[in-house]
This record gives sequence, C-alpha cells and structure tokens, in this order.
Amino acid sequence: MSVALPYRLYAGAELAQIESRMRERCAHWLRDWSIAEGEVEVELRPAALSDLAGLEWLDGGEALPAMANDADADGFFSALCLGVKKSRAALEASDVAGPVLDAARLALGRQLLAVGGDCRYQAKPARGADLSPLYSVVGALCLQCRVAGQTLSVLLSPQQAASVLPAKAAPEALEPLKLRDLPLEQQVELEVRAAPARLSLADLDSLRPGDVLRLDQKADGVFELCLPDGMALGRAKYGLGQGRLAVKVARMARPIN
Repeated sequence: MSVALPYRLYAGAELAQIESRMRERCAHWLRDWSIAEGEVEVELRPAALSDLAGLEWLDGGEALPAMANDADADGFFSALCLGVKKSRAALEASDVAGPVLDAARLALGRQLLAVGGDCRYQAKPARGADLSPLYSVVGALCLQCRVAGQTLSVLLSPQQAASVLPAKAAPEALEPLKLRDLPLEQQVELEVRAAPARLSLADLDSLRPGDVLRLDQKADGVFELCLPDGMALGRAKYGLGQGRLAVKVARMARPIN
C-alpha cells in the first residue's frame, strides 16, 4: 500500500537552491533598507522543535514567513535600518522608530517570498504552538540571516519553501509499450530463480570458497522463470539440453503482452 508522507522532504540540491534565493532576496532588501555595510550570510536547515518552543514569532499566515520576535530581531532591524542597536523599550517609546521597523520587517517578509498586496504580520506575537498550521515542525525550514553581526531567525513553511523552487515540468504522457510491439529480433533476458537459502550471521561470517549451500528447493522441483525486473513469467524445471544445462518451461504464469 502506498502512503503519502504528511510533510515535505528536501534534497540537498533543493535546500541549496532555496538558500541561494533567500540570500539574493535578503541582499536586495538590504540595498533598499539598510544603512549598515556588510554582506548577508544565510543558513538554511530543517526546523526543529527547539526553534518553535524557544522563541515568540510574528505570524504572517500563508503569505509571509514567520519571523522571530525577540531581542535579536529588534537588534537586527534597528542596527541595520537606524544605524544603532536599540532595546524594545526604546523602540516602543519612539514615535518614528517603531513604525519604520515594522515597515522594514514587512518589506523583508514580502521580499523573501516575492509577495505583495495587503498581507501583513499579526500584531500579537505567537508561541510556536500557536503558529499557523502551515508551520509544522516536520517540513518547515529555519532560515538564519546574519548581517553586520546581527542575526534574524525566519521560518518557512513547506508550501512557502516550495514556492521558491522552480516548478517542475510535467513529463509527457507515454503510450504503454507492449512486448509484441518490439522488433522480433529484440533480445530479452530471462532469469531462473530458486528458493532462497537461510544462514545465521555466524554462518555467513564463516563462509569460505568451496562451501556448499543447501537451498530450500528440491533439485527436481519447479523454479521461477522471471524477467530481470522480477516479474514472474512462469515455472520451469532444470535439466539438460544438447549436453548443456537448460530449463524446460512447465507452465506460464501470464500471457506476455
């Protein structure tokens, strides 16, 4: 039975591609919003339970990535956008700094996922358990952005990460191929399989050239006649044909089509 996994698995090349896109987009945001110098460093890894449990997050729902809402995040935006690292209390007391940094945070979130429109972050920060179901631990990615000694943590849901990857072209539908459609001179390999032998690990370790293995199969019994991919075509018996070892087809399991 085929069961679909409830989360997204990433190949190493996919993680590298998402990381590269995030680096480019964060660098583009820096050119517009930062007054500090320095190149952005981006590190991407699968999200762990500690990433969710240890921080408060600003949730942007389906449109925006979740962003950490802590002292590091305050320092990241204030140092880059205002040129000085300020505490949360100092930012909240300022009539100018708070709105500027809120706008910078929203601009970065939109830039990372290339979205626009009316989307915005929730005013009330959330714990990991309160985040949108999009940010499940399994399948979410944790993005660490470092610039000028400042670090910001960002969460990407599996759907958001997939939106960064290029869409895969659907393969063209192929007509089913039947053996009878192949040229008559086409060669097809056949295999004759006997019942397996069972060995203990100790016996396997002591196996040497010249040892005889007894199979769970009688010499005059029937053996499976198979294609190399394992599909059984029928049954056959061992014997001799013109002085050479041969098999005689006893019965077919299914017609060849």
